[in-house]
Amino acid sequence: MIESACLFGTYARQHSANRLLRATLEAAGYVVLECHAPLWEQTRDKLPGFFGPLSLAGRALDYARALPRLLARWRAVGREARLLVVGFNGQLDLLVARRLARGRIPVLFVPLVTVTETLVEDRRVYAPGSLGARFAHWLDCATLGSADLVLADTEEHRAYMCDTFGVDPVRTRTLYLGAESLFYGTPPLEEGPARSVLFYGQYVALHGACTIVDAARRLGGRLQIILVGTGPDRPRVEAQARGIPNVRFVDWVPYEQLPAWIGRADVCLGVFGASRKAAMVIPNKVYQAAAGGRPVVSADTPGVREVFQHGETIWLTPAADGARLAEAISALALDGPRRQAIGCAARALMHDRFNEKRQGERLRGLIEETIGTASDGKVRGGGARA
Repeated sequence: MIESACLFGTYARQHSANRLLRATLEAAGYVVLECHAPLWEQTRDKLPGFFGPLSLAGRALDYARALPRLLARWRAVGREARLLVVGFNGQLDLLVARRLARGRIPVLFVPLVTVTETLVEDRRVYAPGSLGARFAHWLDCATLGSADLVLADTEEHRAYMCDTFGVDPVRTRTLYLGAESLFYGTPPLEEGPARSVLFYGQYVALHGACTIVDAARRLGGRLQIILVGTGPDRPRVEAQARGIPNVRFVDWVPYEQLPAWIGRADVCLGVFGASRKAAMVIPNKVYQAAAGGRPVVSADTPGVREVFQHGETIWLTPAADGARLAEAISALALDGPRRQAIGCAARALMHDRFNEKRQGERLRGLIEETIGTASDGKVRGGGARA
């Protein structure tokens, strides 16, 4: 039985994916040891210039400075670890972790997204076939191929990793993210007419914020549309929203305050991008609003349909279609009983399927099924979904 797990790297501690990873490891019964040196949380909004040659050279230097701290921490706790875990934003960390493990203990990688889909397919920082795109593909192949077990967030995403980067399906599993416990305490949706619609995010292509503003224009100020966050597309979205009544932009709010913002909304929005990445993922905001008992409107994608059902636990609409999004928001705004029914069913789904205890049991089961309790790093078992 694995008793301790080392969460390793320069990951952003406050990112929801890494917070969930730690909570799920603890719910699975592991003592979590941290080998952490802060790096990526120093830059919240990664604008296109962040990935330019000079900026990347600076990041490489920052990583080189952080590495001795990581190694010192590893020397302090590494002997106790029986599982080495690398989470979101951990591609470089994974290459280091693989060397440290030396086949002595298994390595678990929970990347959430690949470098290629983010920088080439979604944000289009690097053109397909360019030097940057080829490096991103190499890095994804190297990291995904180095882990003893890779956890994807949907079956669609899992298939993409295997097909695109040649990852052995035997070494991959799916563990849906769910939401942290603080979102379950959101007060129930009140009866009465709808007043506000909430979106929060980083204003990247995945989110499709321009589609939200297009829908707001078509709604003509009938509802207040609140958009929380910052990011590379925000200036363009704000320009598009000029002259539209009842559209409000809010900068980032503390993570712990998100449940309160969800609690003041009558409808919450997911993502509406039309990229391949958007079709594969279930965004954190969808899980979080569902756990808060709010009806969520999001793009109709294969990834979302793995967990949620249209008309029962979510309301789905075509991606990148402002007209259809406006129709969906209007329909829910006018139908209070339906809003409440979807919100209640979504909260029940989240509570029953994604509570910490069940998530911990799933994670332990996936680990034991594939890398077991052995310390040789060898993978066993066949593909399965959770």
